[in-house]
Amino acid sequence: MTQWITQLDTMPGLPIKSPVTGDILPLTSHPERLFNANVLPQALCIKLQHGTLVAPFASSYSCSFLDGRRLRFKHKSGLTMQLDLADSKTYRHGVAIRHLVNSGQQVQAGQAVIRLDLQLLQHSNADWVVLTILPHSAISTVLSAERFVTAAEDTAFTIQLKNHAL
Repeated sequence: MTQWITQLDTMPGLPIKSPVTGDILPLTSHPERLFNANVLPQALCIKLQHGTLVAPFASSYSCSFLDGRRLRFKHKSGLTMQLDLADSKTYRHGVAIRHLVNSGQQVQAGQAVIRLDLQLLQHSNADWVVLTILPHSAISTVLSAERFVTAAEDTAFTIQLKNHAL
């Protein structure tokens, strides 16, 4: 499970930058039952404040699931961050989402991958994302804190590793 602390920036470990700008909250705050049931062990949700989504680290990028609402960033070490956009008819009709890179492409940390029409999404309560760190044998603990984050600048997660590095 994600461990919630008050000061994330002072914790030892591997900082993972946020791919979005907004307010980090526990999954229980998410409006969709699938997510707010808190069944994802290493996850959090973010209420979006800006519509540009960026790569959190240099990685192989993929998008899938109903008009590209699930994004994955896989680092060469195998560490993978998954980002799920809220379920919305707005996405399903091809409105409000613009892919800037192709699935399977290599991306650099901070590179823009998607632009969202945030105003349109706010009207349908679809201005939420869920970030998940997928299981990896080197991960010991995943930490986060409730706070405002800016994409590519602020840490969303700090990952503490077992005795070996990623």
